[in-house]
Amino acid sequence: MNIAAATAPYAATEVFQINPADVRVGERIGLFWPEKAAALGALIARDGQSDPIKVIFNQLADQWQLVTGLHRLQGARGLGLQSIDAIEVKGTAAELLRMEASENLHRRDFGPLERAMFIRALADDAEARWSGDHAGLSAQQIGQVKRWERERAKAPGVVRADQAAAMESEHSAATMSGLYGWQEEVAESLGLSARSIRRSLLIHRQLIAPFERELVDELARTDLGKKQAALFELADIVDEGTRRLVIDTIIGDDAGEIGSVADAMIAAGAKARTEKPRLTGDTKHMNGAQSALSRLSVAGWKSFAPTLVEMVKPSALPVLMAEIEARMAELGDSMIGGEEE
Repeated sequence: MNIAAATAPYAATEVFQINPADVRVGERIGLFWPEKAAALGALIARDGQSDPIKVIFNQLADQWQLVTGLHRLQGARGLGLQSIDAIEVKGTAAELLRMEASENLHRRDFGPLERAMFIRALADDAEARWSGDHAGLSAQQIGQVKRWERERAKAPGVVRADQAAAMESEHSAATMSGLYGWQEEVAESLGLSARSIRRSLLIHRQLIAPFERELVDELARTDLGKKQAALFELADIVDEGTRRLVIDTIIGDDAGEIGSVADAMIAAGAKARTEKPRLTGDTKHMNGAQSALSRLSVAGWKSFAPTLVEMVKPSALPVLMAEIEARMAELGDSMIGGEEE
């Protein structure tokens, strides 16, 4: 079974026209990108709509409510379009949430923070659907789930965040593959392998769950917030207060001076700046000469040796002779005169 098959109980009916202004947008899993909405709105106005939005009719509010297609809807609203293609779906709140998460996992245009939001939603759904029913899961998968249940019962602080994310990913991968019937290669293509789940759950645990949504939204829009490696560095900051301070520093970098998490930690005062000693005088010249001479071949050294000896200050010749003799004694006769590089 794949995602599409999993949504079959609340499959869509026929396409109809709806006024974008009549659709209520509730709380969403992912982020809203105004520039993406504007681009999609322009495409719909020019070429028509290839993919209808999905809506459900809320009887209590007597209003249509959006299920999937936020950027298409808002793009149409932004251009003042009077109608947009839609299909009505039905299902429980959990089923509709699963539909939103599942549909978005096919996308490849979002960053690691937003992916973590959708992975978290599917993991929570799998957890809710688990409820003691082990049908379709192997003994190994059941063992992974039970291990997570035991570890989760431990007091906070007993298990590190990365360890908890690793165990939870085993649990989520097991329940998801059992509930949805995903094979490993299918899970991998959707970003739902145990490894990718572990990464997303760690990002969610450390960088999304502890903070308000506005802070996460702003982080996702920064250059560092779009890089998975940088997010892992942020997630490694153990103290939550320090983590928030560094995130605030990254978000507030209007001048574009912060190029790494390490830069942000230094700017936030969470890490001491390690200055390289400034080279001056003889030290600077010796480093330059050493760098240049290290590039010479054996033939180059033999050709340059007489010039080098001529360049040595007379007072330094005894020191040079002593160093040469010591080196020759160290190498031995068998090593001297060869053509090794």
